[in-house]
Amino acid sequence: MTKQVLRHIRVQSKEELKQRIEQYLEEVNANPIPFRWKYGMDGTMS
Repeated sequence: MTKQVLRHIRVQSKEELKQRIEQYLEEVNANPIPFRWKYGMDGTMS
């Protein structure tokens, strides 16, 4: 989230920062992509 939204932005207040974070979360959650765990034969996860 820091790399995508918060880096290089300037906010005037904590409230504005909170609003930007909430807006980002709403946009991300609008089109969720499920993460599928994959297990290898050697017992490792990827």
